Amino acid sequence: MYSLEGHSAIITGGASGIGLATVRLLAEAGANVVIADINEEAGARMVEELTGKGVGALFVRTDVTQGDDVDALIRATTARFGSLQIVMPFAGIGLEKLALETTREEWDRMIAINLTGSFLVMQAAGTVMAEAGYGRIVAMASVSGMRGGTGRTAYGATKGAMITMTRVMALELAETGVTVNALAPGPVDTALTRKMYDDETRRAYDRAIPMRRFAMPEEVAHAALFLALPQSGYITGITLPVDGGFSSSGVIKRS
Repeated sequence: MYSLEGHSAIITGGASGIGLATVRLLAEAGANVVIADINEEAGARMVEELTGKGVGALFVRTDVTQGDDVDALIRATTARFGSLQIVMPFAGIGLEKLALETTREEWDRMIAINLTGSFLVMQAAGTVMAEAGYGRIVAMASVSGMRGGTGRTAYGATKGAMITMTRVMALELAETGVTVNALAPGPVDTALTRKMYDDETRRAYDRAIPMRRFAMPEEVAHAALFLALPQSGYITGITLPVDGGFSSSGVIKRS
């Protein structure tokens, strides 16, 4: 019933973390998958694995901050698979650093990758989808774009902007058959967060999350799959928290 047979999907940041988990899940649902990443070795390895299972898979080295790279990604996808139905701009970086200590270089890099890169991908893919009269755009926001958190000035700013961009693009594309939604994960157990979060951050999340654990990448991927389905066509402009209850909770008593 819930199949993506005949659909083609681009996942930026698809060689690792949440992106990789999503690539695997979309492939299982029958989609052709395009992994867009700067990690050529990991991307090529994943394509080899998927094609060995009979999945239509393609790797395109893509720096999402470069418009020419993004345009080439769209062209490569449509040339290989004939169409584009799903795009998930998941490429991003993290930073946990106090506002007064954040450098201009760190700020600019965060904006360029997380926000501008996502915009360029959503704009280019959205143009193709609107012309075809169908599309599913699933962006990557974060609970850090919904709630203030220590050390999240630059990162949270990009994710808050992503939530607003999702709403505006959903509005502008609503009559074209293209939906635009976002995911807002809480902490997820990935290689990135293992480097990014110190012990104090982990303890703080443990106290604040009702489920008292980090998400697994696959749990976020399943939410992405839901928003990518044809059956989700009347859902647009939302940001879906995948956070173990973090964003909806107040005082938590454990006793």
